[in-house]
Amino acid sequence: MDSWTSIDASITAVPGAEALCPPDIMYLTFSMARIRPAIPDALIVQRLKDTQQIKTLEMDTVLLQFWLAGLTGLAEASTLDQRVIWKSVVLVKIPSIAVQLSSATDEVCTVVESSLRQLSFYRGILNECDENIAEDHSGEKMDILQSIVIGCVNKGVVRQDQLDILNGLSLPRETLSEWQYLDNPTVEDIEELCGRILSDSENQEALVDRIIKVCDDAGSKSDVSTLSKACQMLDDNPLVLDTIHLLRSPSALLRPLESFVNNMQQYEDDDIETCNAKLEGLGIVLILILNIVRRYELAGCLDLVLAEKQGFCCQWLHRTSATIPPTAISSMSPAMQSLMGRWITALFDSMGISDDLIQTSKPQMLLEIAPSIFEQSLAACQAGVLDTTTMISGLDYFLQPCLLFVLIGVVQFLCEEITFSSISTLSQPGSGNGAPGSNPPTVSPAGHVVSPLASRGGPGGKTSAISHGSGKNAASLGMLQSSLKSLLAGEAFPLRLLRLLKNEISAALSHPAVEVDDQLTMIQNRLLEATNGFYSWSTSEPYDVSKLAMQTASSFESIITGGRTSIVTTREKGWPVFGKTSFHIDIDLFRATLCYLGPSQFLTAILKQVLKAGLTANGRRAAELGAAIMTTPLLSSGNEYVSPQSLLWTLVYQILWIPVPGRLETFAQGRMLAVFVGMTLDYFQSDTFVQLRQSQGPQGFSIKGNDGAAGTKELNGTSSDQRNISQAQLERDAAVEPFRTMLEQRLEFLETIAHDRPGFKGFVQGMGQHKEQRLARI
Repeated sequence: MDSWTSIDASITAVPGAEALCPPDIMYLTFSMARIRPAIPDALIVQRLKDTQQIKTLEMDTVLLQFWLAGLTGLAEASTLDQRVIWKSVVLVKIPSIAVQLSSATDEVCTVVESSLRQLSFYRGILNECDENIAEDHSGEKMDILQSIVIGCVNKGVVRQDQLDILNGLSLPRETLSEWQYLDNPTVEDIEELCGRILSDSENQEALVDRIIKVCDDAGSKSDVSTLSKACQMLDDNPLVLDTIHLLRSPSALLRPLESFVNNMQQYEDDDIETCNAKLEGLGIVLILILNIVRRYELAGCLDLVLAEKQGFCCQWLHRTSATIPPTAISSMSPAMQSLMGRWITALFDSMGISDDLIQTSKPQMLLEIAPSIFEQSLAACQAGVLDTTTMISGLDYFLQPCLLFVLIGVVQFLCEEITFSSISTLSQPGSGNGAPGSNPPTVSPAGHVVSPLASRGGPGGKTSAISHGSGKNAASLGMLQSSLKSLLAGEAFPLRLLRLLKNEISAALSHPAVEVDDQLTMIQNRLLEATNGFYSWSTSEPYDVSKLAMQTASSFESIITGGRTSIVTTREKGWPVFGKTSFHIDIDLFRATLCYLGPSQFLTAILKQVLKAGLTANGRRAAELGAAIMTTPLLSSGNEYVSPQSLLWTLVYQILWIPVPGRLETFAQGRMLAVFVGMTLDYFQSDTFVQLRQSQGPQGFSIKGNDGAAGTKELNGTSSDQRNISQAQLERDAAVEPFRTMLEQRLEFLETIAHDRPGFKGFVQGMGQHKEQRLARI
């Protein structure tokens, strides 16, 4: 048996301490450590307070469980990257959360000191962590408990005269003065700063804030050189990015970069070297922004993480590969029309890209028109007015470092055209313009229904645009893949751009029409080189959808019985080990199940295990874990379909009344189902919200919105502590009211038929008891 899942002999001397960390706290901690960006501090703090009230525990016990969960993750970490993150969780994140548990410093100190005294008895898990994080270069062990205490002292939540472990312990006095006033940092300075972020846990938060400040200062001063150095370093070090987004919100880093992109411009007196340096730096910044948005799944909530919703950066991120519809080209600004015409002429009339063109091109405008330029060039090539060699030569111009930023949208456009195409016999050469299946003609920058590329000749002087979803003949697909392969196989095409566009490129190269040749093999090898180890923290392996529900059920059962999923058993069943780890809780597995199967099947798999466990001694743990899964976001994006609110709606309006009744057989199962539902609602709707609403009354407190969804809040005459309640929590709390009302109505109906259905009777009685206990707490 694992040392940290058994009771040490000395534990019996610690009143109230549990032998196993409860599954709800364990699940919350693993989600916080595995999901990027991390779950907001406000949600974690509220969850810990709710757990204390729901389970009638002391806060020091709850905090002890929080630390035990973090230590479990650290002990189970099997790679250096995982250990770095879990060390940050245990030594930095948890002390930061502890600071926020109360506004009274003495109260926080008392709670933290008590929890650390209890933690010192858990020698099994502490020794396991000491061995796991031994320094690789020296083999020396690290005293994890001492490091935790030092981190708490630095945060001001431990008084130096209150813990025996501090006796004789020399606390570090190192300062960061050399980083506080660093102007114009060199590459070596930034590299050292990033390295210290990963190794210096005592100053980690200050170091993270410093790298963000470097980006902020450089962007506000238009110091492209410093900003591009920092962005390049961050882009090449994903573990530093993960650490930043564990400790800080995405906005902290994204907003300075966003502001730079929105305001970056060329000046008339800039020489060509200055222009090239600015454009190259812009490309590096854009790549980092897109890397952050994709790595942490922020595409669905850009309006929340970016400051300027109508700014260029936010608008462009929504349509990086979008082409301008033919009907809209005539309504483009004269400046944009002129710029498109100049670039088309320079690219495909053998004039080349002049210094004047680069110096006078507004980069934001060039990003917008680039996909359309190549859409028109491909259409002209298909119509026979432009040969493939000339078109590919035009693409090669963009392999210059100063123009790489343009390739982001262009490569996406080419990949999407291949991926979403199907060969159509209706668009074969000779079918004629206007024939069924033919595409509409393109519109020139001047607004005419003729491409400027077509003015050099061709059948009818017109060209057919390539549009998404349309059928394409073999020649058209051949041109698309030739263009894409030529770009990607070139030595000048950067690995960081291959890494960024990995998904689009892989999908395009997997299209059955793409010819297997030496170029394709070269591209696949470069793609593997670019992405190897980059996504080590979260799995990017394919999933066997048919087995996801079974794996989730097996993992759920393993967690509630206090053990870890057996890797041997998993492999014997032919199931992949997600994330290549043996973590006690496999967050990647739960994420995949929810995303691939949807809320209904995901919840059904969870409810089956809750009801099954209701017949055993593990029923309570199953209910706690189920409630944690329901209320802890598995994805960081704004995808409402898989959000906790969507899971709650699916549970209350569907699952409880469709698949559950047929499996609800015994009174014990019904009571445990009530525990699960009650804890889920309580975690969604904190007691703090209910107390605040009752204390203010209907006129002093209101949250406005449609159908219970909260929009704005009004807090009149509230205390400072009450004002600290996050608006997000208030809105989420208010949205639960309709669910409670509907559930009570259903329970009234069930009560009339429960006398001959033991399962229903247990559920009704359990929900009644939950309501009484909740009212008593409030």
